[in-house]
Amino acid sequence: MAAVDTSLHQGFLLHSTADEYILQPNSSGRALVFNRNTGDIRLNPAGSPPVQTDKAGKIIYGLFGVVPLPTSELLRRPRCRRLEPAETCVILTADVLVLITSAKSRGKLLGHPIYLASGFLLLPVCPDNALTPTDGKLISLIWKHLQDGKFWFSYEWDLTRRLQAQASPQSDPAGNVNVNAGARAMWEMADDRFFWNKHLHSMLIRYGTATGEREISRFILPVIYGFFDLRTSVIQSHPVQFALISRRSRYRAGTRYFTRGVDSHGNPGNFNESEQIFISTPPGGTSTQPSVASFVQTRGSAPFYWAEIVNLIRVPDLIVMDKAGESHDAFRKHVDWHVGNYGRALLLNLVKSKGREKHVKDAYEDLVFGEKEKEESEKMDVEGDGEGKGVMSKVDYVHFDLHTETAGDKWHRVDDRTRELGRTLEDYGYFEAGPNPQAPPVKLQAGVVRTNCMDCLDRTNLMQTSIAKRAMNQQAHDFGLIPSSEMSIDAEEEFIKMFREVWSDHGNFIATAYTGTGALRTDFTRTGVRTKKGVVLDKMTSGWRYILNNHADGYKQDAFDLMTGAWQPHGDPGEAVVLLHDKRHWAVPYLFWFSLVMILFTLALRRTSCKSFSVLYPLTLYTSIFTFCGTYMARNSIDYIAWPRLNYQPMLDAIYYEGPGARTQKGSNARGGGVVQGVHKGDKTILEEAIKVK
Repeated sequence: MAAVDTSLHQGFLLHSTADEYILQPNSSGRALVFNRNTGDIRLNPAGSPPVQTDKAGKIIYGLFGVVPLPTSELLRRPRCRRLEPAETCVILTADVLVLITSAKSRGKLLGHPIYLASGFLLLPVCPDNALTPTDGKLISLIWKHLQDGKFWFSYEWDLTRRLQAQASPQSDPAGNVNVNAGARAMWEMADDRFFWNKHLHSMLIRYGTATGEREISRFILPVIYGFFDLRTSVIQSHPVQFALISRRSRYRAGTRYFTRGVDSHGNPGNFNESEQIFISTPPGGTSTQPSVASFVQTRGSAPFYWAEIVNLIRVPDLIVMDKAGESHDAFRKHVDWHVGNYGRALLLNLVKSKGREKHVKDAYEDLVFGEKEKEESEKMDVEGDGEGKGVMSKVDYVHFDLHTETAGDKWHRVDDRTRELGRTLEDYGYFEAGPNPQAPPVKLQAGVVRTNCMDCLDRTNLMQTSIAKRAMNQQAHDFGLIPSSEMSIDAEEEFIKMFREVWSDHGNFIATAYTGTGALRTDFTRTGVRTKKGVVLDKMTSGWRYILNNHADGYKQDAFDLMTGAWQPHGDPGEAVVLLHDKRHWAVPYLFWFSLVMILFTLALRRTSCKSFSVLYPLTLYTSIFTFCGTYMARNSIDYIAWPRLNYQPMLDAIYYEGPGARTQKGSNARGGGVVQGVHKGDKTILEEAIKVK
């Protein structure tokens, strides 16, 4: 039997009829058909003529996926009961077809074009007039997610996997050789963690499994949610290319205060893999083929059970949950996965050593050193060349209180700490592929630095940039671009300016995806100097973060949960009806802001009035209203937070946790002022009432 072509289609034409949506490949290949009435999908038979319609087809750059909605699945359920089991696998929920209608080319990495998805089309696949208001709300979540994120893809190159994992065409996502991988499609080789839209391709994957239609793989386009930039520059007048890729994990994805810590599967919040790629031909050499170097770092929330609960106060309530065996299991699962994929690990913890963050530091260290002691107590063999060693023997831990160490503009201490880590970083090395693409890699990266602070954003950005610069300096020397060991990459003004800009943009993206705003301290990341303007901008950014985290992130979290499959409909329209109702009492906030505006207006009027007593009475009235409303909202803060409404159980579990651990209570003593405090007073229905519709 001839091998089936599983290479990706590079675009389609979309044709619409009264009963079907048809994706006709631009090149040769069978069309993919979605039945608008039943939700069936099929590949047209081989040899079928191209689709003929009265209207020209709409250009489509890729199929992002299919999002299931509850209503149309309910409508199709009676029919599904009459089908044979094999057919049931074919007729799956196909509710909202997400198509990429515009894509911008952002350069060629190693000769492969990389695209940013910049336009989308949503097509409901269900009978006419079947969508409910709940479905409309879910579709708006899909649209918000697509507009907020940055989605990258390539038809020819697997963006989900780092270069070292792709060193062999027969390798799996971890870089391990797979002798049976010869004809596997790109999506089958993709790194499951960074294949952002894999859940949305579940229908096509199941269709291919049930029918044996391998050609369906040509429609399954792996997309990453992340950052990509490719620049050209010079070092010592020699042309070089520099690229930076960030891949965000689809597991435990979400917003700042709703995805802290780790889940039971070892997936941490805000986990990102950042790969720095350096491309250059040997100076003075005869080869025209470039050598390629790759250096990988990761970041993610501290991998144990903890949460921060927003409460309308700038500093949220912190909860560290000591779940004994469960905490150790979740931590160990994450470490096992990290070591299994990247090799040795340096856990670099940047939280403060005093105050509320000390609870996070202590809990992290208890787990790390507790697991190390456990391995030693079990008398595991630590001799020889690695066989018999426990995983924790490959893990190092370093704490660096970056906030305290750099106080007083002592930012040089970031680079000082990187130099202190020099021996470990040298042992970890970096990946290098020589000019001959058929030859085995010259070097392999043996370990990765995993950095975290509280948010894994601003402090993490500074530290990762410093570590990346050290790796870049080493690569430039090894490639012969900087001939003297006394010279540094810092002396290359054009290159280092470009380098800082890219890493600053990278930090801004990760911060925006997690908090809704850009990163802090980007003036230092971008220029190497802290400025007064940067300090002022940081204050404004922090204020905007506060507003978004308290009043907008719940809706954004719902969008993440819908698109990644953390929340899935099960055919009941009532499951998502909670989205239609906002139970927050808006009269009080409106009066609060109205009275504040009137206070300012009255004060301004007083300056121009000769009779200051004429404004005393309205000023007293508005001040009283302002004080009353502010006090009421502080005492009932739970009622004014924008909580997630689809997948809210993890937040309930954190807030109602009553076991051992650590808690900080920044709110008032009254109901809801401090969420944790309010819960432990025995009122355990506050949050359900704020979220759910009875």
